[in-house]
Amino acid sequence: MERARKLLGRIVRSNRPGNVEPGPVRLIPEGPRIGRVLMSYSTRVYHDLLAGRELDRTHISAWQNFHIARIFLDLGFEIEVFHFEDHDFLPKGKFDVIVDIVSNLGRLGDSLGSGVIKILFPMFAHWTVHNRNSYARHRALAERRGVAIAPKRLLAPNDSVECADHIFCKGGHFGCSTYDYSDNPLTPITQIHPHAINEPIDRDFEVCGKNFIWIGGSSAVHKGLDLVLEAFAELPNLNLTVLGRVTDEKRFAEVYRRELFELPNINASGWVDTLSQEFRNIVSNAAAIVAPSATEMSCGSVIAGMMNGLIPITTETTDIEVAGIGRSIETGTVPAVRNAILEVADMTPAELRALSHASYDASQKRYGGDKFIRSFRAATCDALGLSPPDNWLAAENKLRIPEIEKI
Repeated sequence: MERARKLLGRIVRSNRPGNVEPGPVRLIPEGPRIGRVLMSYSTRVYHDLLAGRELDRTHISAWQNFHIARIFLDLGFEIEVFHFEDHDFLPKGKFDVIVDIVSNLGRLGDSLGSGVIKILFPMFAHWTVHNRNSYARHRALAERRGVAIAPKRLLAPNDSVECADHIFCKGGHFGCSTYDYSDNPLTPITQIHPHAINEPIDRDFEVCGKNFIWIGGSSAVHKGLDLVLEAFAELPNLNLTVLGRVTDEKRFAEVYRRELFELPNINASGWVDTLSQEFRNIVSNAAAIVAPSATEMSCGSVIAGMMNGLIPITTETTDIEVAGIGRSIETGTVPAVRNAILEVADMTPAELRALSHASYDASQKRYGGDKFIRSFRAATCDALGLSPPDNWLAAENKLRIPEIEKI
């Protein structure tokens, strides 16, 4: 069983682009050490810091990774971090806490010493739901277009939930519900965005009301780009800008060549940093973001859009509550996506402006770095039975890089 699980994990990882990660690292607390934490996460952010590069804020994961580590460092823990997909890594010595984002709790928990506290902080919906929904989207694409495209975001089956002592869940209602079959304590964590936008964009909705955005990373089918492209191919009077590295997925780009590169109302612009002025300029000429993802944990690209005043048009499985600020896509189908887009396109400029401001206001109330840090701090102290350090509030907005060692 273990051999089969590892084999499947390698197959899953081989389908992902850019999956080569540098080796494990050790993070040293500034004050007295009270214990050791093992983090099953990404190591790239720490190797970048060692090389003198700035903390990457262009993707939620790196920023979130660093600030989780910062919380444990401030409590006095030494931390070892290894990549979550490295299923051959075996840590040495006794640990007090392990934090895992996918599937290492069961593999490592019993080898870390007695009394280790196991915290699952999942990056994705539960693997049974995640994989089921992703396969369903790929099957539907095969039936519509007569071609099957290999999934890019499958998760290897694992028993991390069953092995966890605590589940810290950054998802909304949908994301958290995929883990509620377990009796383990589940603590909601505020979803993160590494930068709060202080002012909403003042748009001319007479001009931009017919313009829409899609934003996504890898796995275009999982994230619903196929549905969005087919919908806009049927809506020549509406415009779509695609922000993402879609050409990296060669098979998808071949299947959707016409929609991506030949239709005058669709512009594939490539990946743009959502914290950049270039992104602000692009989204200032659009009214809404369309995101019919198969599964997410409070989708970060939608949050970035909301913080810039885009109206969210999403499926429930994108895990963003859109009541009063956007429109819901009833099912993951082309007609449902098209109908939701038309609902927004048919609004008056005044209606669009009201929804845009409501979307921006909701993003400020729900998300942001300080909200994430405070909720994760509180959950951690509660799980470990510790009191928060006196310096936490004073240090909240300061970026403090710890001593980092390669292991």
